Amino acid sequence: MKYACFCLKIGFLTTFSSIKIMLTRPASVLSKSLKSFVLCALAFALFVPSVQADILKIQHQGEYTFITGGIGDDERSFLEVQAPKYPIQLVIRNNGQLIDTKEILIRVKNVSGELMVEAKALGPFFYINPPASGRFTLEAQMGAQSITMTKDLVGRRYLNLVFDFTSPKTD
Repeated sequence: MKYACFCLKIGFLTTFSSIKIMLTRPASVLSKSLKSFVLCALAFALFVPSVQADILKIQHQGEYTFITGGIGDDERSFLEVQAPKYPIQLVIRNNGQLIDTKEILIRVKNVSGELMVEAKALGPFFYINPPASGRFTLEAQMGAQSITMTKDLVGRRYLNLVFDFTSPKTD
């Protein structure tokens, strides 16, 4: 009887380490086992990104698309992959620390001052893809505090902006 020995090394995501599987079986059994393994691996590979996509939804307002989140390692990993698609990237901090609240209101206005996007940040990262380059006024509001920046997005560049709120000091 012929026996085969295979060592398969499959890396799925950065959060999963490589999986090594040694299979030593008769060739006929190995063929069925290998087919089952490949089908399971394919189903898993297709399932994991869809689960992450359900965590953070790509949202639309007018011609603008945006994604927000970043609470937890899974969301941060997903956003790292998505970041290159969004030329305006906001990071929201409170006293230098990434926020862990969903109570930050984000507003994006175009050069004419028209409100293009108004949404709550679902974590410390808020990525925006406008329909074209231009001048944008970006505002982040946490409670009574508000931070506003006006920036130009030119060509294929990225705007990486940090909105850092400070808590009032008590004596």
